Amino acid sequence: MLLTVASILFRRRSRDPVAALLGLSFLLWTISSSVNFIVPADATWPVLLDRMRFLPFALALLLFPNGEWLPRWTKIIAAAIIATFFLGCAEAVGAITTNLYLPIAVSCVLAGLAALVLRYREIEPGAQKQQLKWVSLGLFAGIGLILTARGAAWLAAGDAVTMAGLLAIEGLFQLGIIVLALGFLISLLRFRLYDAEAAISRSAIYAALTLSLVGTFAACESLLELLGQQYFGSSIGSVSGAVAAALAAVLLTPLHGRISAWAEQRFQHDLATLKQELPDLLTALSGGASLKEMAVAVLPHIERAVQATRLALVIDGKLIAAHGIDLPPARRLLVDWTPGVEPTPIVRNDDAPFPLAMALRCPLGKPRAWLLLGPRPDGSFYGRDDVKALEEIAPPLQRSLFLVALREQAELRQKKRQQSLANQLVSLTARLERLEEQRH
Repeated sequence: MLLTVASILFRRRSRDPVAALLGLSFLLWTISSSVNFIVPADATWPVLLDRMRFLPFALALLLFPNGEWLPRWTKIIAAAIIATFFLGCAEAVGAITTNLYLPIAVSCVLAGLAALVLRYREIEPGAQKQQLKWVSLGLFAGIGLILTARGAAWLAAGDAVTMAGLLAIEGLFQLGIIVLALGFLISLLRFRLYDAEAAISRSAIYAALTLSLVGTFAACESLLELLGQQYFGSSIGSVSGAVAAALAAVLLTPLHGRISAWAEQRFQHDLATLKQELPDLLTALSGGASLKEMAVAVLPHIERAVQATRLALVIDGKLIAAHGIDLPPARRLLVDWTPGVEPTPIVRNDDAPFPLAMALRCPLGKPRAWLLLGPRPDGSFYGRDDVKALEEIAPPLQRSLFLVALREQAELRQKKRQQSLANQLVSLTARLERLEEQRH
């Protein structure tokens, strides 16, 4: 897997220094983690390969994602990384007898992670910020799996562990390395950058739900065992496990709902805000705003939540408003567009200038309005969570739009009626004046 990732990085990002450093690090990682099977344990060169792996990986952390030294103090950390590399090589060949390499190397990697966090907080929203989100997901998930494997190995050190247990521990460790490498690969290839929030949210849900269920099961089983020993004088055996499993199953649905709501609010804040605040905004605007004023107020909120490059609102075949693009260019893009008759509210067409079209139906009728969304900045289509959020805001949006449309039509009819009455009054006044002139 690491060989594949390194090959893709060298082929697809051949001029990217960060990709080159990471690809070299993954190649060295593959070699240094395999040589223990074919060389004596006291060989020097596998240790040197391990030190060489540390150097490009740590430097790549400091330079990710655009190869710039930001913040400026990362240059000092880079000098410390190079010095640590030479210290590790000296220890490997026996030139010095200290054991300082490992703690200093770990500190340098932690400093590189701190630099990533600071860089994420300082840069503006955009492609680089999304790259850092993917890398953060890979790092946290990968390091979490690696630490879990190391913790399990430490707990099992004094016990007889079966071959299946050893394979499971080793599998967790290797899976952590793969997840870490894939985080860098997706980020550097800029593949579906704007799905990072959804991936982070789901990962957090699965991790929190697993820990909650395992903790509930273990606590309930221990409590039932304790109660059984206290009141019955013996262990109740498999009964406690069955009851604990049943309690965990009962809690699965409410825990999933609560954890999902927390993860969405924490990691997909823009989508959560859109679903919570847009109905109130539409209600406030329905009282006196025009269709154009409502669209101008609503479209930026939708753009911020789903990361659309451009949006347009079409009602009864007329372009009412656009966001991210001026009206004349939007009209030119919509020259060949015709509303469809699909029964689903979301229509996908990757080749269109607006690849996603959401139908807004009048009550008990066919679609009269369409919310059109252009591609995301990376050219990818919208994720499942984005589409679900759009479907949730469709009912209040179409209700408010058609209420305002009905009000505007009534106001237009009343205005025409008043204009007609005014014209009739002017005509009648003119006739009366002519009659008065004839009498005189």
